[in-house]
Amino acid sequence: MKIMKIIGLIILVLLIIIAFLGLVSPGEYEVERSITIHSPRELVFDHVKYWRNWQDWSPWAKLDSAMQVTIEGIDGQEGSLYKWSGEKTGKGEMINTGIKENAEIDYHLHFLEPMDSESEGYVRLVDKDGGSSATKVAWGMYGKESFPWNVFMLVMNMDKMVGKDFERGLELLKELSDKEAADVNKYQVKSLDYGTKNYAVIREVVPFTQIADFFTRSFLKIGKVLKENKVKMNGAPLGLYFSYDEQKQITDMAAAVQVSKKVESGEIKMFSMPAGKSYVIDYYGPYAQSATAYKALDLYFHENNLKRKAPVIEEYITDPLMEPDSSKWLTKIYYFTQ
Repeated sequence: MKIMKIIGLIILVLLIIIAFLGLVSPGEYEVERSITIHSPRELVFDHVKYWRNWQDWSPWAKLDSAMQVTIEGIDGQEGSLYKWSGEKTGKGEMINTGIKENAEIDYHLHFLEPMDSESEGYVRLVDKDGGSSATKVAWGMYGKESFPWNVFMLVMNMDKMVGKDFERGLELLKELSDKEAADVNKYQVKSLDYGTKNYAVIREVVPFTQIADFFTRSFLKIGKVLKENKVKMNGAPLGLYFSYDEQKQITDMAAAVQVSKKVESGEIKMFSMPAGKSYVIDYYGPYAQSATAYKALDLYFHENNLKRKAPVIEEYITDPLMEPDSSKWLTKIYYFTQ
């Protein structure tokens, strides 16, 4: 009986100590790290805005190659959800709680395993020293632990625990963005007056994975009809892109050839491109690796306050059957102003 009283007294003392520590421990924490990236904000923000791009610079994704990721909602918009589960990284989710284009993304972070905890996070971008060629990026999180978990904050330093991961992630983001900026700067955007042109086209909504097959069968059909009707083809074949849905992975597009006179047959229709101002980039390389060229055009339009109108045109100058080296394939990419 005496032993039970002693044990009870010890437990009481421990509870008093824990209660006292709970009162003196603030339980609030805030962690932030920043870095300067020699790349325009628009390019950097593209990696920050979309959850799918976090995989390229997340320190935790690099740490746990077995980590499984799913994205729900419209990626890049408020309400989109990033869920992960991994052997080393545990289990949790992040929800986009607010976004300011080219400036900031806010998110709510919820760790589910190995322990349950929640906090608020953000990534903020500003032009470095008022310029547009360098960007300061700040990555941070903050939150508050309620009693009794706040007691652990006396021995757990969140800044040291998470700060190193933030530093590593920002370094990866810098490497990625600086390399991309260097690649983008290699392109020269040329302004051209684009005359009225008439195209024979086959237009469909096509999944990204089926674009090559769509071109193959469409150009064969168009070529056959042109030959049967003795219609001359003027210039190289083209791809016309009227819309591009990253979320659904589909594009409203057309396989097109410029023709000397009207020809229509079945799914082959005529499309007239009115005269206007165009901006073009010469891209050399495989068709599937043209993203940097598009980013160069996007950045040029943003910096010059230009508004793009559909369609975007890809003109396939090099015939892959004649040139096996894909690094020598020339594609001219055209943007048009409203």
